[in-house]
Amino acid sequence: MKIAVVGAGGVGGFIAAMLSRSGEYVCVVARNSQKEAIERSGIVVQIGGKSLCARPSKVTEDPSNLSETFDAVLFCTKGYDLESAAASVKSIVDEHTLLVTLGNGVSNAQRVERIYPGNEVANGAIYIVSHLKKPGCIEVKGKGAYIVIGTDSKIPNSLQRLAETLQKAGIKTKASSEITTEVWKKFLLISAMATLTSCYDEPMGAVLKEHEKELDRILREIMAVGVAEGAKLDADDIKRVKEQIEKVPYDSPTSMWLDFRAGRRSELEELSGYVVKKGAEHDIVVPLMQKCYEELKSG
Repeated sequence: MKIAVVGAGGVGGFIAAMLSRSGEYVCVVARNSQKEAIERSGIVVQIGGKSLCARPSKVTEDPSNLSETFDAVLFCTKGYDLESAAASVKSIVDEHTLLVTLGNGVSNAQRVERIYPGNEVANGAIYIVSHLKKPGCIEVKGKGAYIVIGTDSKIPNSLQRLAETLQKAGIKTKASSEITTEVWKKFLLISAMATLTSCYDEPMGAVLKEHEKELDRILREIMAVGVAEGAKLDADDIKRVKEQIEKVPYDSPTSMWLDFRAGRRSELEELSGYVVKKGAEHDIVVPLMQKCYEELKSG
């Protein structure tokens, strides 16, 4: 497949590297020092004590410079950049291009659909603990990644083909016809951990071990909002989230916590504020999330 990966951080860089190593035609859309590093030395992925290197077929900062279209475009940007990223790839998208959102959040596909109403647009979630260690170098904690992509109806052939391509590249992947539930399952994990690691200024392991009561409370708040939004969630999903946290190294960070520590723009609105906003819309009280959100926003 011809695949464009928009955003080459901890998620997009890992996916682009794995697809490139498996022989797929991959174009990476990256900016500034990240683009320069990939052009110069490829993408290095540090995982399991090993360093893997891959060279994508193309690297560009401006997709409008390309004179080709792609079978699929994967959006791996921060939530606040999604609309601008989607608009930037219009020249490489035709009516057959599959568009897949893999960033944090649960409403990403709808946001892209407004820009590309005639295309197949799929939502997705990726489970991975990774970050950009330095330009061109992705550090992955744990064994790798698991991706679920899909819609809330019949899985289109293009989506099934992409899932098989990712699987072939060594990334465990599932195509789902209940993607709203799937992305909320991921959101349970990422919203809770991004909020609490940032609020307590501690890694994921510390949140689980030292703030378990607060973790349980905020997970229940997020779940209540997700159910109101149409996701099929229950107490077993909260249990699974805690089991997932137990499997990652104690010192694992979240990307939002790293952004706060570095003084960068964060996904606070997408990961914490979204729960507060939707809770208010559904008349659901989320006191712990509200407290953390207000502290982080004012801090």
